[in-house]
Amino acid sequence: MPAQQRRRRQAVEDYEDEDAQHQLPHSPDNVDEDGDEHMGEAEQRDETSQLIKNLVRYALACEYSRTPIRRDGIREKVLGSNGREFKKVFAGAQRQLRATFGMEMIELPTKDRSLMTTDQKRKAARTQSQKEASSNAYILTSVLPEEYTTPAIITPSKVESADGEASYIALYTTIIAIITLSGGELSDPRLRRHLSRLNAAENMPSMNPHDDTSPSEKTEVVLQRMVKQGYLIRVTESRSTGDDDATTWYVGPRGKVEVDREVVAAFVRTVYGGSSDELETKLQASLKIRDRKPGVLETGEEEAGEAPLDGDPGPSNRRRSRRRQTEAEDEESG
Repeated sequence: MPAQQRRRRQAVEDYEDEDAQHQLPHSPDNVDEDGDEHMGEAEQRDETSQLIKNLVRYALACEYSRTPIRRDGIREKVLGSNGREFKKVFAGAQRQLRATFGMEMIELPTKDRSLMTTDQKRKAARTQSQKEASSNAYILTSVLPEEYTTPAIITPSKVESADGEASYIALYTTIIAIITLSGGELSDPRLRRHLSRLNAAENMPSMNPHDDTSPSEKTEVVLQRMVKQGYLIRVTESRSTGDDDATTWYVGPRGKVEVDREVVAAFVRTVYGGSSDELETKLQASLKIRDRKPGVLETGEEEAGEAPLDGDPGPSNRRRSRRRQTEAEDEESG
């Protein structure tokens, strides 16, 4: 074979060898590495999805017992070693709660400094950071439209019995309304007088009034439960020797969220059997709620877009704003 032809064939073989080397990244070994990477991403998504489901279950369990959903509890009982995933898991749980249960987690207000003892104020001052104070505790609230929040649709839950739950809701709503309309605080003797008029000075319905063995409970036991669950705050000040301690009642953080000023106003209208110009004037002066014409439904006010006097958008407008925010988040995630 001529030398020139051999050199040409050698050049072609060298070119093919070089081309094969460039194709090495597509070898089976590299394909396996890409597959492992995609598998790792899928496992991460599955783990996050499971954490979201666990947080939803944890939130529902806490609400069942009226226990605050605390950030520390989420990290300890839900996230474990995945503490850095808090924001992602929390946002995913919010989306599932809204879409499936018509609820969402809302942060409880912080404790009023005026209700703290001297030691508590000193401790709060030492631990206070530059950022805005946060309670790091949440409860579940409904985000359903106003027309779906009627008693005919949302009936009392059957924790022990529906009647017992309805009685308990009525009792703490009444007490919170009285405290709110009294300027935000109520002395213990005045509270006892109000309870006496309601025939509840000594006993109140139990959580299961159909139970023949315990159809009622001591009033003090029920009030203590309301304090424990965050509906009420009881502050006792020690007096000088020989004088009785002074006890004052306030609305607790859960009570402020569940029974806000708009709920108190609706409760008063129900007690009075409707609305009137005189009643609405008194409610606006006492509660600083938005103007409401007698006989006009709440849904009509929402369409009019009227704002409350104190700048609070009110529960209906807050729900509508949260629904718009949820839709925007779903579009972004989609």
